[in-house]
Amino acid sequence: MSELQTEETILETLKSHFGAKIQDGAIQRKRRINITVSDPVQRELVQFGMEKYNAWHLFGISGVDTEEAIMLVYHFDIQPPVEDNYAITLSIHVVTDRDQPKVQTVSDLVPGSGFFEREAHDLLGVVFEGNTNLDKLILPDDWPEGVYPLRKDFLLEIQKEQAAAKKE
Repeated sequence: MSELQTEETILETLKSHFGAKIQDGAIQRKRRINITVSDPVQRELVQFGMEKYNAWHLFGISGVDTEEAIMLVYHFDIQPPVEDNYAITLSIHVVTDRDQPKVQTVSDLVPGSGFFEREAHDLLGVVFEGNTNLDKLILPDDWPEGVYPLRKDFLLEIQKEQAAAKKE
């Protein structure tokens, strides 16, 4: 019996159910499964995870600027710890366009995700279609539109001044 039998079973079930919609899927290590899909497949995957695996806890949506695209990673705990089972983290990677990043919201499926979607909207400029509350969460209200501090091309004014001074 494999040490990763539960993870292998879950991954095979997801691949069987979603087929070619899963662009990549791997067991990172014990208790960690990574899946890469496109928008709006992440909604289907979240809903399936909730129904099949009791995806009981979304504990974050990470955003990454890869310079070619914006990648969002939804982190869920599935199969809550009962008896001899242990929670497994399912990370759903979604790649979106860098120039106009947008994905379908999951806030109607997982109400707590609205907080994480607002954060990614604020800091990376991702539009979550269907989310009715993308008001600023972290940045001040007077923050300039179209400026996203977690983007690779973001530089603070002081950094720009220092770079200009070094050139002189």
